[in-house]
Amino acid sequence: MSCPGRYCGIYQNICTACPRGQRVNTATQLCEPCVSDPVTYEWLYLGFMVLVVIYFHMETLTRFLEKSCGECDVKSTSKWIGVTLVETIVAAFLTLILSDPHGSLKLNGCGVKSFLDWYSVFQNPTEKFVDTLYCDSEVVYPLFSIVYKFLGFCLLLMMLIRSWYKPTIFTTSSVYATLYFIPGIALMHGLLCGVVYYSFPYLCVTGSLILTAILMAEHLETYNDIKEKLQKAEFMFQIVMYWVLHGYGILSIVTYNELSYWYLLLTPLPTAFYVLTLPFSLPIVLSMNEEIDRGNSRTIEGGVG
Repeated sequence: MSCPGRYCGIYQNICTACPRGQRVNTATQLCEPCVSDPVTYEWLYLGFMVLVVIYFHMETLTRFLEKSCGECDVKSTSKWIGVTLVETIVAAFLTLILSDPHGSLKLNGCGVKSFLDWYSVFQNPTEKFVDTLYCDSEVVYPLFSIVYKFLGFCLLLMMLIRSWYKPTIFTTSSVYATLYFIPGIALMHGLLCGVVYYSFPYLCVTGSLILTAILMAEHLETYNDIKEKLQKAEFMFQIVMYWVLHGYGILSIVTYNELSYWYLLLTPLPTAFYVLTLPFSLPIVLSMNEEIDRGNSRTIEGGVG
């Protein structure tokens, strides 16, 4: 007995979609339980989804802290960043111990063999161009569903933990922001999970480069600004976060392509490059400002004459 389609398997003597936690064996066409450990790259993908949540938390925290208390001290900033880190880490821990096998930090998975595994809903075979055999299931179990479980725990823990704090403009604003970006991440995962799985290392590297350049351009104009900004907690936390993203992307690329881990030494390179080339960009900025000032003065003189 053989089953049509890519993901249809024999279960209880009929061709159908394999139950959750099982995948069709292409050799026997039987649905078999998934008991293999996720490979390192799959763990890195799950870690990336955790990092995405942490990144959005950090961005909303630093921006709302600047608006609510101006230049907050390191203690107050560290407190709220610590709260969000605890929420996210505990959510990840609960997600693991409540996943198969329950009560363990290990995972049983089916593995990812191709890009199509993420979109089995589009691979249902049609017999004689009339009858469709629906065999869509979570082929990449548990990489798809476990992310939603994690996001749900993030929301639950946020509401439980932050409800203990006195309501302020900052706490309410950060909660509302989380209620927006968590569903946004869930929507992105549902639509682009396969694309993100294969591209997240390059998204980390590219995103960290762009974010570092924007942050430096906003806060640094001369070498004198560096010492001042290093004393600001929000700036330092953002720099560290971008370094983590950059290093995580390099680590994932190195792992997937089996390259040397010495490439991790390139993590601080974008920041160092920007700081070292700061004097070369400053004269251009000054000359542009001088030209603008001359043009404005000429316009004023022409209007007076």
